[in-house]
Amino acid sequence: DVEYLLGDRYLDFSLCLVFAFAFPFIRAILRKYVYEPWGRYAMGFGDPKKTDKRMDEAAQAKMRKWCESCWKMTIYIAFTTLALVVCWGEVWFTDSRYWWLGCTRFPPCNLPVSRGLLLFYCAETGFYLQAIHFLTFHEERRKDWLESMIHHVVTSGLLLYSYALNFTRVGVVVILIHDVSDIFLEMAKLARYADREATIGTPAFVVFFLSWVACRVVVFPLFVIRSTLFEPVVLVGAYLGVEPRPHWEIFNGLLILLFVLHLYWTVLIFEVIRKQLR
Repeated sequence: DVEYLLGDRYLDFSLCLVFAFAFPFIRAILRKYVYEPWGRYAMGFGDPKKTDKRMDEAAQAKMRKWCESCWKMTIYIAFTTLALVVCWGEVWFTDSRYWWLGCTRFPPCNLPVSRGLLLFYCAETGFYLQAIHFLTFHEERRKDWLESMIHHVVTSGLLLYSYALNFTRVGVVVILIHDVSDIFLEMAKLARYADREATIGTPAFVVFFLSWVACRVVVFPLFVIRSTLFEPVVLVGAYLGVEPRPHWEIFNGLLILLFVLHLYWTVLIFEVIRKQLR
């Protein structure tokens, strides 16, 4: 049987809410004591304790964007590192068949999952739940705001749904595929804010673009979606008589919607590159 952190998956769900409430406080502390002092130094705004110079509205907006990118880069580095820690050495990390093999009862799938992975999953789910609030009320509005909101809602739905069904093995791989490239995107943004595009920004953007295409346009559909479409039906459904429907349609529908968003953003990235090369 599946082991849960608090003995029951519904109680475990409460941990997601704990993380969702905790992340804004962590963000506020880091902003005050780390991101803003670092931003003043990197962008040349000066130390407020040593100068009477005040930031104008443009500088304040730039500082907000700086702190936002700092927070995102911190989260992506932390979650990527933790995902590698909980997955490393597991046979299912590189062999998608073991996302499903051994599941004899469903739902939820009765595959064993480590408590470390469950705790990580709660943290990631809590992050995306609070990210919807921040995107709506606090973060700078960008051209792709609606697409970002759809992404956050779909990702939150996928995390909650896969957690309830105990599809956490495939879930953590999806998380890792998504988070790793975003580290370099936020790094490139910070370099641009600090006028370090030539030395840091351009190399970071190149790494971001290559990792984005590799992870989200190639690995995600060919490794993850290929597995979720066919392997649970062939390895579990047909062989053991376990009925995966309607969860098979719902889960794959959300993954495919996520992939469509990836393709949309890939087109936007190509447009940015094309304009830069003109």
